[in-house]
Amino acid sequence: MTTGVPPKTFISDLRPGRVATIEVTVAKLDPVREVEQRAGGKQKVRNGVLRDRTGEIAFVLWGDQVDLVSEGENVRIVEGWVKDYKGRPEVSLGRTGRVEKAPPPER
Repeated sequence: MTTGVPPKTFISDLRPGRVATIEVTVAKLDPVREVEQRAGGKQKVRNGVLRDRTGEIAFVLWGDQVDLVSEGENVRIVEGWVKDYKGRPEVSLGRTGRVEKAPPPER
């Protein structure tokens, strides 16, 4: 019987080019900044670090997403996109991902 909840994935299991759902703590958040877009105009962006018991991974939020999380908060990233950014894996919400509040992570 399926509950509609994807199997839990840990940071140590993440690989670029895949979509994953992870429960993590927002370990670090950089200030919001604006970047020039190729098509013109500016876009808000915010980088940070997510942590679980298996490790840490960089993440990025764009546009309206920049205020979705707070440092120290426990969240579930649902259908987050894992990409390779400058040789290291990074999580973003992509087009279909979302952030949900989550209970404290298992130790």
